[in-house]
Amino acid sequence: MSVPPISPSSSPPSDDDNPMNGILAAMKTPQASCVLSKRPTPNNEDFDELEDDSAPGGTSGNPLTTNPFTTPTGPNPNDLIAVKNFAARKKLKTEQLAEVEVFLQDPPHVRDAKTFALLHSVFNKVEEIIVATPAFEVSDDLRKNINSYSVAMLLSSHIASYKGAPATDSLLKLLLRLPLGIPAGITANAADYNRLQSAVSDALTQTRATFKKHLAIRRKGGPEPDIFTLARTFIKNTKCELSVPLCCRIALMRMVFKKHTANDFWDKLDAQYAVIVQGAKGSATALVRAFEFIYESDKKQHIGDGSGVGPRPDASISGIQQQVDDLMLAAQLDVMTTAAAATSAAQQAAESSSPDVFTSQAA
Repeated sequence: MSVPPISPSSSPPSDDDNPMNGILAAMKTPQASCVLSKRPTPNNEDFDELEDDSAPGGTSGNPLTTNPFTTPTGPNPNDLIAVKNFAARKKLKTEQLAEVEVFLQDPPHVRDAKTFALLHSVFNKVEEIIVATPAFEVSDDLRKNINSYSVAMLLSSHIASYKGAPATDSLLKLLLRLPLGIPAGITANAADYNRLQSAVSDALTQTRATFKKHLAIRRKGGPEPDIFTLARTFIKNTKCELSVPLCCRIALMRMVFKKHTANDFWDKLDAQYAVIVQGAKGSATALVRAFEFIYESDKKQHIGDGSGVGPRPDASISGIQQQVDDLMLAAQLDVMTTAAAATSAAQQAAESSSPDVFTSQAA
């Protein structure tokens, strides 16, 4: 519905006119009848009426200097009773109840200062509690879990390195994602984190030593065990189960171990695995085909005594192995995403800092 124009010289709208006309006319009034955004000043005619003559200097109405809980004769009785009852329900001590009553009578700026001081007191108490907390120790249960997950990680299809700091860091990140009773924020405590890191490093060292012993097993006067028998030796007394991907990883270990049985075995294994990954050029299909070739070659070379039974065709990866694989894959994706974001940011920064070709030519 259109609104008819209003002439500046028109008379004030009557009650019979369109209500919108009155609103528009009020908006064009040179001076409003009241000021909504300013407090009265001594130049206002009504200022004297707003002042409280009972307060010295006329400041009793200022919310910054007055206490809403007090009256000229003392604390408001009803408020005081209500606050005391509330404090009593919170089981405050006698001296604390007295402090509450005094706090109730304080002006606002004093209450704010006291509250700020009490916050510092609370912070000091919290720091004392943190300092008094006993040092973190790797429990027997946590150590068992670390050993169990170290086996699953070294047999994972998503492992990036078998030895050194990369392997330790991978297992640490994996453990921190699991509900194993590790204190939250342990990475911020250097001493506690070093204890956990030492336990993880020891577990990986022991697991690698056990794997090498399994690879060196050879029946007296007989052939080397087939891949299935060997794999069952690896996962004995662990939560891992026999599967084709697990056999593929063990077949790779045996292939390298045949040529490098000395202390450099794990270094040579990392190097061989890096060559395979580089040859796949980021193709998951190519990587799977490479391990299938290693797996089939091992089965042909090591028949054993014929008693080895492979995994069922429909056998799935065990719970702990699947959990470890998923967590390690997620960690790799996080690293790839972070690296991609950093590369993109660097490219954008380089483009923004490079001179404009057309502008340079025009100049």
